[in-house]
Amino acid sequence: MNKKLLVLLLFGVTVLPVFGFSTLAFANNSNVPDWIKNNAKWWSEGTISESDYIKSLQYLITNGIIQIPITEVTAAQTSVIDEERAQSFKVTISNIVAPISTTYFEKFEMTSSKSGAADDPRGRMYEFRDINPKFFLESLPNADKKQFYKFVSDWMDRGNLLNKFNVDIDVLDGKGAIIQTWKFDKCEITSYGTYLQDTVFIYQFSKSQDSEIRDRTNFSCVGVHLVVP
Repeated sequence: MNKKLLVLLLFGVTVLPVFGFSTLAFANNSNVPDWIKNNAKWWSEGTISESDYIKSLQYLITNGIIQIPITEVTAAQTSVIDEERAQSFKVTISNIVAPISTTYFEKFEMTSSKSGAADDPRGRMYEFRDINPKFFLESLPNADKKQFYKFVSDWMDRGNLLNKFNVDIDVLDGKGAIIQTWKFDKCEITSYGTYLQDTVFIYQFSKSQDSEIRDRTNFSCVGVHLVVP
């Protein structure tokens, strides 16, 4: 950029090229010291260095000769009430002899095979290029899930002999209405475990401050579709 043009911009209305932020700066020309004006001229002619010229501009800001207004930013408040936002996951396992439905889990999460990407370091998103989408379900073990646990046990003992199944995961709002459904095709259970969650500072499903027993089931599938009712 032409140095004379940059000087005009600096002492006109903005200091954008030097300070790199988008705001307006106002200066009273009658208060600008002569040596500052000379510095601008000398810098445009290459007589003084850029660092020296920036120091002169910093002097203007520090002493209130150039005033930079600060714009306050207020975070937007959501208007979504608890009944309208996602609250739970309902899981239905089909394409088996006795379909398993109305099984609720506290956590559903994708485990992308391309995890570690810059835009998804924890691998929580489904990469559209994934050949075999993977996910896990996590919950507090309870008697209502016995049918599901028997299904897991069959896969632990006879996984290679069993037919692959489909899994529908409904995301429900506070009223129980379906917001969206993840439909996984031709799945298999790859691992399962029951463990004690006693790590400090991790949110507990039970909403208590004590440790809790959880279980996790990992799945690998052939395809996935997102359906919105």
